[in-house]
Amino acid sequence: MMTRLITERLMMRRAQPADADAFHALVSHFDVVRMTASWPWPADPAFTKSRCIPCDPAVGMAGPVFHNRELVGAMGVMCRDEGGPELGYMFAPDHWGKGFASEMGKKLIAHVWSRYDWDAIGATVFEDNPASVRVLSKLGFVEIEPTTGRCTARNGDFPLRSFSLPRPSHP
Repeated sequence: MMTRLITERLMMRRAQPADADAFHALVSHFDVVRMTASWPWPADPAFTKSRCIPCDPAVGMAGPVFHNRELVGAMGVMCRDEGGPELGYMFAPDHWGKGFASEMGKKLIAHVWSRYDWDAIGATVFEDNPASVRVLSKLGFVEIEPTTGRCTARNGDFPLRSFSLPRPSHP
């Protein structure tokens, strides 16, 4: 059975090939992909299709986020390398400012804490993305050392703010 994370307004599940068209509409907004590391600009249908396969549950949980059956964004926590698990997300501009990233972020983080034995979740945000800094703050992330990172859509390396969310301790 496919994992579904459900909140009051949203539903998230692992990506499926049938999501390609809706995902492509999402990543066809430069203002969305300019804040991501790997998404190209202009949007590339083949790249989008390559991202519309279910992520391996062994490395985390990631996929599209739906509101009233409309794909409004994507979110995930994945641990693909020695850097540890990382939270990432993107939402369509029509859905910015509605609290969707914070709402699904809380549910997703609770899910990964219950399923994985990670000590902390990391996240990075391009310095020119104050809205994502607010989301991470609402989710309890604390800022750590700054760094730089690649942005494929903007074809360069840019300053990043780095964050960490330690696993909650239970007495």
